[in-house]
Amino acid sequence: MLEPLPEGMGPVTRVFAVVFILGAIAFWIFAFSPWARQIFQAPDQIADEAYVATIEATCAATVAQLDALPSPRSADGPESRANIVENSNVALTAMRMALAELEGGTPEDRDLVSRWLEDWDILISDRMTHVERLRTEGDVRFLNTESDGIFIAERMSGFARVNEFRSCLPPGDL
Repeated sequence: MLEPLPEGMGPVTRVFAVVFILGAIAFWIFAFSPWARQIFQAPDQIADEAYVATIEATCAATVAQLDALPSPRSADGPESRANIVENSNVALTAMRMALAELEGGTPEDRDLVSRWLEDWDILISDRMTHVERLRTEGDVRFLNTESDGIFIAERMSGFARVNEFRSCLPPGDL
Protein backbone atom coordinates (compact mmCIF):
# COMPACT_ATOMS: atom_id res chain seq x y z
CA MET A 1 0.00 0.00 0.00
CA LEU A 2 1.23 3.51 -0.83
CA GLU A 3 2.35 5.79 1.93
CA PRO A 4 0.21 8.83 2.49
CA LEU A 5 1.29 11.81 0.45
CA PRO A 6 3.37 14.42 2.24
CA GLU A 7 1.52 17.64 2.79
CA GLY A 8 1.49 19.76 -0.34
CA MET A 9 2.26 16.80 -2.68
CA GLY A 10 -0.77 15.97 -4.71
CA PRO A 11 -1.39 13.14 -7.18
CA VAL A 12 -0.33 15.34 -10.11
CA THR A 13 3.10 15.90 -8.56
CA ARG A 14 3.52 12.18 -7.94
CA VAL A 15 2.59 11.35 -11.57
CA PHE A 16 5.01 14.02 -12.80
CA ALA A 17 7.83 12.55 -10.64
CA VAL A 18 7.19 9.00 -11.90
CA VAL A 19 7.08 10.17 -15.54
CA PHE A 20 10.29 12.16 -15.04
CA ILE A 21 12.14 9.20 -13.50
CA LEU A 22 10.96 6.79 -16.22
CA GLY A 23 11.91 9.32 -18.90
CA ALA A 24 15.40 9.74 -17.43
CA ILE A 25 15.91 5.97 -17.32
CA ALA A 26 14.70 5.62 -20.94
CA PHE A 27 17.02 8.45 -22.03
CA TRP A 28 20.15 6.80 -20.57
CA ILE A 29 19.23 3.39 -21.96
CA PHE A 30 18.90 4.97 -25.41
CA ALA A 31 22.06 7.09 -25.02
CA PHE A 32 24.20 3.98 -24.53
CA SER A 33 22.43 1.90 -27.17
CA PRO A 34 23.70 1.24 -30.71
CA TRP A 35 20.71 3.16 -32.09
CA ALA A 36 21.99 6.43 -30.65
CA ARG A 37 25.16 6.22 -32.76
CA GLN A 38 23.08 5.74 -35.90
CA ILE A 39 20.91 8.75 -35.16
CA PHE A 40 23.42 11.17 -33.64
CA GLN A 41 26.83 11.42 -35.24
CA ALA A 42 29.76 13.11 -33.51
CA PRO A 43 31.27 15.97 -35.51
CA ASP A 44 34.50 14.03 -36.04
CA GLN A 45 32.86 10.67 -36.75
CA ILE A 46 33.62 8.98 -40.05
CA ALA A 47 30.44 8.18 -41.99
CA ASP A 48 31.76 5.34 -44.18
CA GLU A 49 31.92 2.26 -41.96
CA ALA A 50 33.86 0.26 -44.58
CA TYR A 51 36.53 2.97 -44.50
CA VAL A 52 36.63 2.72 -40.69
CA ALA A 53 37.09 -1.07 -40.95
CA THR A 54 39.97 -0.63 -43.41
CA ILE A 55 41.66 1.91 -41.15
CA GLU A 56 41.24 -0.38 -38.13
CA ALA A 57 42.70 -3.36 -40.02
CA THR A 58 45.72 -1.30 -41.11
CA CYS A 59 46.39 -0.19 -37.55
CA ALA A 60 45.84 -3.70 -36.16
CA ALA A 61 48.59 -5.06 -38.42
CA THR A 62 50.97 -2.44 -37.03
CA VAL A 63 49.96 -3.19 -33.44
CA ALA A 64 50.89 -6.83 -34.09
CA GLN A 65 54.33 -5.67 -35.27
CA LEU A 66 54.76 -3.44 -32.21
CA ASP A 67 53.70 -6.26 -29.90
CA ALA A 68 56.49 -8.40 -31.35
CA LEU A 69 59.09 -5.80 -30.32
CA PRO A 70 60.46 -5.62 -26.79
CA SER A 71 58.96 -2.97 -24.56
CA PRO A 72 61.05 0.20 -24.24
CA ARG A 73 60.42 -0.01 -20.49
CA SER A 74 62.30 -3.31 -20.38
CA ALA A 75 65.45 -1.79 -21.91
CA ASP A 76 68.71 -1.91 -19.98
CA GLY A 77 69.56 1.72 -20.57
CA PRO A 78 68.85 4.82 -22.65
CA GLU A 79 70.71 3.60 -25.77
CA SER A 80 68.84 0.29 -25.78
CA ARG A 81 65.56 2.14 -25.17
CA ALA A 82 66.36 4.49 -28.07
CA ASN A 83 66.91 1.52 -30.41
CA ILE A 84 63.58 -0.05 -29.44
CA VAL A 85 61.67 3.23 -29.85
CA GLU A 86 63.40 3.81 -33.18
CA ASN A 87 62.20 0.40 -34.42
CA SER A 88 58.68 1.25 -33.23
CA ASN A 89 58.88 4.55 -35.08
CA VAL A 90 59.72 2.74 -38.33
CA ALA A 91 56.55 0.62 -37.97
CA LEU A 92 54.43 3.68 -37.06
CA THR A 93 55.78 5.65 -40.03
CA ALA A 94 54.93 2.78 -42.37
CA MET A 95 51.44 2.60 -40.85
CA ARG A 96 50.94 6.34 -41.28
CA MET A 97 51.95 6.11 -44.96
CA ALA A 98 49.64 3.12 -45.50
CA LEU A 99 46.74 5.00 -43.89
CA ALA A 100 47.34 7.98 -46.20
CA GLU A 101 47.08 5.72 -49.25
CA LEU A 102 43.78 4.09 -48.25
CA GLU A 103 40.84 4.74 -50.53
CA GLY A 104 37.27 5.16 -49.43
CA GLY A 105 35.23 7.45 -47.29
CA THR A 106 33.37 10.59 -48.15
CA PRO A 107 35.27 13.82 -48.85
CA GLU A 108 34.51 14.87 -45.25
CA ASP A 109 35.83 11.50 -43.99
CA ARG A 110 39.06 11.94 -45.93
CA ASP A 111 39.44 15.48 -44.57
CA LEU A 112 39.02 14.23 -40.98
CA VAL A 113 41.53 11.44 -41.55
CA SER A 114 43.95 13.86 -43.22
CA ARG A 115 43.93 16.09 -40.13
CA TRP A 116 44.36 13.02 -37.89
CA LEU A 117 47.33 11.92 -40.01
CA GLU A 118 48.88 15.37 -39.49
CA ASP A 119 48.69 14.62 -35.76
CA TRP A 120 50.41 11.29 -36.43
CA ASP A 121 53.21 13.23 -38.17
CA ILE A 122 53.64 15.38 -35.06
CA LEU A 123 53.58 12.38 -32.72
CA ILE A 124 56.12 10.46 -34.80
CA SER A 125 58.33 13.56 -34.91
CA ASP A 126 58.06 13.83 -31.11
CA ARG A 127 59.05 10.18 -30.83
CA MET A 128 62.07 10.70 -33.13
CA THR A 129 63.14 13.67 -31.01
CA HIS A 130 62.78 11.44 -27.97
CA VAL A 131 65.13 8.88 -29.55
CA GLU A 132 67.74 11.60 -30.14
CA ARG A 133 67.34 12.91 -26.59
CA LEU A 134 67.74 9.38 -25.18
CA ARG A 135 71.01 9.07 -27.09
CA THR A 136 72.38 12.50 -26.19
CA GLU A 137 70.89 13.30 -22.76
CA GLY A 138 70.38 9.84 -21.27
CA ASP A 139 67.19 8.81 -19.50
CA VAL A 140 64.69 11.57 -20.30
CA ARG A 141 60.94 11.94 -20.17
CA PHE A 142 58.95 11.82 -23.42
CA LEU A 143 57.67 15.26 -24.44
CA ASN A 144 54.40 15.25 -26.36
CA THR A 145 53.48 18.35 -28.37
CA GLU A 146 50.56 20.37 -27.09
CA SER A 147 48.08 22.18 -29.35
CA ASP A 148 45.35 24.46 -28.02
CA GLY A 149 45.95 23.14 -24.51
CA ILE A 150 45.52 19.49 -25.53
CA PHE A 151 48.32 16.97 -26.01
CA ILE A 152 48.43 15.64 -29.56
CA ALA A 153 48.27 12.03 -28.37
CA GLU A 154 45.14 12.84 -26.34
CA ARG A 155 43.44 14.43 -29.36
CA MET A 156 44.41 11.44 -31.52
CA SER A 157 43.04 9.04 -28.93
CA GLY A 158 39.72 10.87 -28.86
CA PHE A 159 39.38 10.63 -32.63
CA ALA A 160 40.24 6.91 -32.61
CA ARG A 161 37.73 6.20 -29.84
CA VAL A 162 34.91 8.15 -31.50
CA ASN A 163 35.47 6.18 -34.69
CA GLU A 164 35.95 2.87 -32.89
CA PHE A 165 39.36 2.02 -34.27
CA ARG A 166 41.00 0.98 -31.02
CA SER A 167 44.11 -0.37 -32.75
CA CYS A 168 44.82 3.18 -33.95
CA LEU A 169 45.29 4.61 -30.47
CA PRO A 170 48.76 6.13 -30.04
CA PRO A 171 51.09 3.55 -28.48
CA GLY A 172 51.52 3.91 -24.76
CA ASP A 173 55.05 2.53 -24.76
CA LEU A 174 56.81 5.71 -23.70
